Amino acid sequence: MKLISTLMAIVVITVAALFLRNLEGQPFLGTAPEPAQTDEAFQAALNTLRNFPATQLVQEVSVDPHAITMNQKSLKLTLIDHLITASKVRSEQITNPDGSQSVVWFGNLEPHATVQPEIPQWQDPLNSITLVKAGQTITGTIRQGSKLYEIRPIGPDRHVVVVLDGAKMPPEQDHSDRPKPPANKNKSVAPKAPARSSNAALTNIDVMTVVPQKTVSEYQGDMMALMQLAVALANQSYINSLIGIRLQLVAYHVTDYVPQGAFPGLDLIRLQNPDDGYMDDSIRVRNETAADVVIYIYRAAPASDGSQSCGQALQNGSTADTAFAMVNYECIANFTFAHEIGHLQSARHEIDSDPSQTPYPFGHAYRFSVGGNMWHTIVGTQPNPPTSQRLNLWSNPDIRYEGVPMGDAETADNHRVLELTKSAVSGYR
Repeated sequence: MKLISTLMAIVVITVAALFLRNLEGQPFLGTAPEPAQTDEAFQAALNTLRNFPATQLVQEVSVDPHAITMNQKSLKLTLIDHLITASKVRSEQITNPDGSQSVVWFGNLEPHATVQPEIPQWQDPLNSITLVKAGQTITGTIRQGSKLYEIRPIGPDRHVVVVLDGAKMPPEQDHSDRPKPPANKNKSVAPKAPARSSNAALTNIDVMTVVPQKTVSEYQGDMMALMQLAVALANQSYINSLIGIRLQLVAYHVTDYVPQGAFPGLDLIRLQNPDDGYMDDSIRVRNETAADVVIYIYRAAPASDGSQSCGQALQNGSTADTAFAMVNYECIANFTFAHEIGHLQSARHEIDSDPSQTPYPFGHAYRFSVGGNMWHTIVGTQPNPPTSQRLNLWSNPDIRYEGVPMGDAETADNHRVLELTKSAVSGYR
């Protein structure tokens, strides 16, 4: 009885301490104490992060994973020495492909802006936070005005915040110079476009990610949580833009294939070919899990000219046999995952850089100005010189953000493209 009483007392004290901590408003994220000794693996990871072209600053932080729950209404964060508050938009408990559970928490930084027409569960793309709690680690992104932050674990118990300059993100590569995949009898993703209408009925698209073990080791964080973050950001983009799509991560496959460094495009071609002896086990997993879309995850080694890439789709528009794309994991905070899936659904870059009218003349991204800054929607790209940053929105002329329309009915309506093609993609497997 004495032991039971002692245990109960410990529980009461612990709960009281958590309660008092919340009353005091202790930040969920704050500055980490100086480590007692240097960890060579940790320092190597920091150096890798600093070498990415868009990285401005890397700072170790302390994170309280217990603060991220389904019912948490608000969070306080000390972010690079300034205190901010986030209010909950929504939360989800998700089941990972390995059967484990994670919590995804979506919030708005205060103050935040609204949109016209009003959208339930709107996440302000200029004042937002998205977090994935997996075990005792947190993987996430924060957008505060022109500042883009990535939260990522390094090892099992340390976290860093990476400050990124979206205007310096490597570009996604054009797919026009890719070899054409073998002809097949599958129906193309792009149906004939009817008159403009809304088809917001929710359609599920099942996604599989394929990651080389070497890439998982280089990341030094929770790669599956990062994949769930990529899916969560994409799903929020659909909500933000009145698109009736929901992605679901049905397979996370780690392969022993050795990536080809500066030639990740070759990796994608090898993955897509089911009988060439490279990653053929991944195709079997795709068939077993009925994944509609397959994304190859890589980390770009600089090319001979020093350039890097954020991703590439096998082609614009797809069939069941060609719904493959690759994404540099360093670019997931910049929405490259959704960008490449958009290409597989026939969405194109803004018309200035991609004037093609195929398959839809209105199927382009949009570039616009808000608050004295230049922004572009998810499938948009940088002007030359680079002065624009990407927001978690698809072009849609029926939405106004900060009073500015997010598209053009004649040239820039990715929302319409994704609605037209979602059923075909969802039916691939």
